Amino acid sequence: MYRTCLSLLLLAGASLPAQTTESLEFEGPDNAPIYVIEGNFSQTYSKDGLTLALDNWAVSMNPSTGALSGGGDFRANGTINSVSIDWDGSLNTALNVKLAGSVLRVNGKMSITGSGTIAGYDLDRLALTYTLSNMDVNVAAVQMAGYVSVKGSAKIFGRTIPLSLPRTYFAFDLPDEDSDGQWDSAGDWTASVDATVDGKGKLTGTGELSVLDDDGEAYDLIPQKVSGSVKNGTVAVAATGNSRSTSRIKVNLTYLQANDATVSGRSSVTAYGQSRKF
Repeated sequence: MYRTCLSLLLLAGASLPAQTTESLEFEGPDNAPIYVIEGNFSQTYSKDGLTLALDNWAVSMNPSTGALSGGGDFRANGTINSVSIDWDGSLNTALNVKLAGSVLRVNGKMSITGSGTIAGYDLDRLALTYTLSNMDVNVAAVQMAGYVSVKGSAKIFGRTIPLSLPRTYFAFDLPDEDSDGQWDSAGDWTASVDATVDGKGKLTGTGELSVLDDDGEAYDLIPQKVSGSVKNGTVAVAATGNSRSTSRIKVNLTYLQANDATVSGRSSVTAYGQSRKF
């Protein structure tokens, strides 16, 4: 659901005064969520005899592109290709979040480097790259599922041994609420507008988009420049990030003066690599 609180002194056509003030607070509707994952996480994953534990995993999400980046510590133990391993080291991620239809989808790579043992022998160096393909996020299940492949090598006694895992289906639990970071499962956002309307119905001003976590705290407050119009009882507002780095972040609202209701299918929000119409 959405809520608008409008201060409208606008009348259509020739009755418009030379300039009026327009203030708007808009709460994003349930059918247009914007999801964010950001913070410091710790999580453990297991698959086919291999356990991967991530710790101090600091993740940030680009509000314009949806790119996920960050790093932390890892420990892996178990078996790969029937060979026992016990490794630890550093983890780096370069992932991207996009909408595929209505599904939130993650693609990209995670790389780890470190040392440890393989088949009981000390490793001089370990380097692995995990490729995540079409990992779909299930918000209700707090899970991300899709395909993962692994390629890399281990250096032991001066000899480089190739390591790999073929493309395999995985289901990952997203970071839980006990972690220091947060997976945003609500998708809440709000938009505010402060603008003026001239005698011809042209609307100009400033605004701000806030994408909120589950506790109602803002991940980011994104200043926006606002333009639009008032015509025949319909208000059209276009808010765009006011810098080059935030120019992809947009809120478009079309609503009726008579009852402040948005016109179905003519409003949208774009942020964190996600675009939703409502």
